[in-house]
Amino acid sequence: MWEEIIFEDDDRIAVIAPHPDDECLGAAAALLLAPAKTDIYVLTDGSHGGKGKPLAEEARIRRRQFEAEMAIVKPHAWFWLGLEDTTLSREPQAVSHIDFTPYTKIFIPWSDSLHPDHRAAADMCRAALKAQKSPAECFSYEVSAPFRDPTHYIDITGLEQQKRQLVRCHADQAGHEQITLSLNAFRAAQIIRRPDIRFAETYLKIDVFDGAAAIPCR
Repeated sequence: MWEEIIFEDDDRIAVIAPHPDDECLGAAAALLLAPAKTDIYVLTDGSHGGKGKPLAEEARIRRRQFEAEMAIVKPHAWFWLGLEDTTLSREPQAVSHIDFTPYTKIFIPWSDSLHPDHRAAADMCRAALKAQKSPAECFSYEVSAPFRDPTHYIDITGLEQQKRQLVRCHADQAGHEQITLSLNAFRAAQIIRRPDIRFAETYLKIDVFDGAAAIPCR
């Protein structure tokens, strides 16, 4: 069965978000359980996420919404790269300037995610981590579409309303709140040996050095 991720006192955590909201949809546990240890990197401006709004206007809205979320989270640091939404496949070096070596745990998108920006972000992060010989544990997080076979989980029971609050900061991204909390409840129901867990985020551990998709639990 899946292994539990525990945040340690000496952890330094990075969360890579292709769009402003992916960090709370897929990796809210780090934001809620270890904000003072967590750095958040948002790669794109989210400008293509609006319904008929001009791109520049939507980009301003998405940044304001993300800043409202960060005012709640109060992370160690956050960084806004500001690349145009949907273009990450044309920016393979977008994260190469980030120094990943100080981090002990890094959360990145899933390489089989439905969104092309998520897939591109996963590929470039894995390449950068490998090039830098980062010692960090690396985990993919799921957004909307569930993994076929998670390897790890974090119990967020009791934090679900706080996660809901973070997701609600991104008010123009309709439907995500119900989807993500329903997925977290479904994942908790799968952890048969822990009936006390009602909400959980699940992750896929990545070995960036041998190219394997996941490291199986033993």
